[in-house]
Amino acid sequence: MDIHADRLWNRLMALGQIGSYPDGSITRLSCTKEDGLARDWLIGEMTAAGLEVYVDAVGNVIGRLSGEDANAPAVLTGSHYDTVRHGGRFDGTLGLLSSLEAVQTIIEQKKKVRHTIYVIGYKDEEGNRFGFGMTGSRCIAGIMDPEGLEAKDSDGITMKEAMAQAGYTPADYQTCKISPVKCSIELHIEQATVLDREGLSLGIVEGIAHLLLYQIKITGHSGHAGANPMKGRRDPVVAMSEWICAVTKEASKEKYCVATIGTIQASPGSFNVICESVTFSLDIRSMSVDEIHACLKRMDDIQEEIEKRHGVMIERTLVQELKGCPCDEPMKNRLEDIMARNSIPHKRLMSGAGHDSQNYNGICPCAMIFVRSIDGYSHRKEEYSTPEDCANGAQVLYEMLLAEAGEIR
Repeated sequence: MDIHADRLWNRLMALGQIGSYPDGSITRLSCTKEDGLARDWLIGEMTAAGLEVYVDAVGNVIGRLSGEDANAPAVLTGSHYDTVRHGGRFDGTLGLLSSLEAVQTIIEQKKKVRHTIYVIGYKDEEGNRFGFGMTGSRCIAGIMDPEGLEAKDSDGITMKEAMAQAGYTPADYQTCKISPVKCSIELHIEQATVLDREGLSLGIVEGIAHLLLYQIKITGHSGHAGANPMKGRRDPVVAMSEWICAVTKEASKEKYCVATIGTIQASPGSFNVICESVTFSLDIRSMSVDEIHACLKRMDDIQEEIEKRHGVMIERTLVQELKGCPCDEPMKNRLEDIMARNSIPHKRLMSGAGHDSQNYNGICPCAMIFVRSIDGYSHRKEEYSTPEDCANGAQVLYEMLLAEAGEIR
């Protein structure tokens, strides 16, 4: 193995101390004290590794290894260094630190590459503070919506204001764009149980799912819980239950489609009152946009039938759309060859979660490596990937970066 497994692991543990709580969880939200400490730590580690380091206008921490051809398009690698509230040590940071380890190994081995490699610690992928995620990668890809900088946290502070307070210059977000780009390669924990269930160390991502987030509101007729007989009620909660069961069934008919109800709010919300209305979320995802639309089209007919039978009105409002990203087939094939050459058990699988890589869809070819997460844990303190699996991922990433950056022998 070329990479230094112990160095990678020690860095993971060290970064995991920043923003940690006594219970073992970690919180590093964008533009907080903890975020600043992590940034400064990364700058030190990247500098010590031999990279040219800078922080861009929105807080991306970027280490640069210059290629021999100044005109050749760049190779991007890395992941995010923020966490969700009370998250774990591996989500995002494993990908970022594996990229750092891979490129440091290239430097130490005195290998020359044609293309410049950027190791990027992306800013605010999770979006937990402002409700607007993937800010750093949007800016580097050149697709940032400036309205996103106006998103506010729970104290009414905008992202733009928080960035300025942290010493960044968000008005210059357009200067963050890196171009031209040859490809992007990201490593990440799987965030699901597929690899762990099948006893596999690594996965090759087929693509990142397209996401549509809806708010569903069902309006019925309120009344006393005891005085109104069951027959003739216009109860939106009963209608909601049928709607949820239906969308779950319809999503299951598609190959990649998944549907999730994450929030439910009943009004007026009293134990002895039939609800007037109920509002809930629908998160529906698939690698295929056609699958999502096919599922929702079938739901239109089902929804109409539920409205008639229960005497309710159902409204479906699109709240957010995140476009997916198919991973590049030639790059997937190269990853497969590298894993086979290293005798690393692996498989291809879909990413249902969103990642920074998806912002490069239509800009450059993308590839993703998944590392097994024990029990599929993610976004929680129990996240854990074994040192061996982490080292396997970093080794494959190292070899892939040499291939994509054009090792000069």
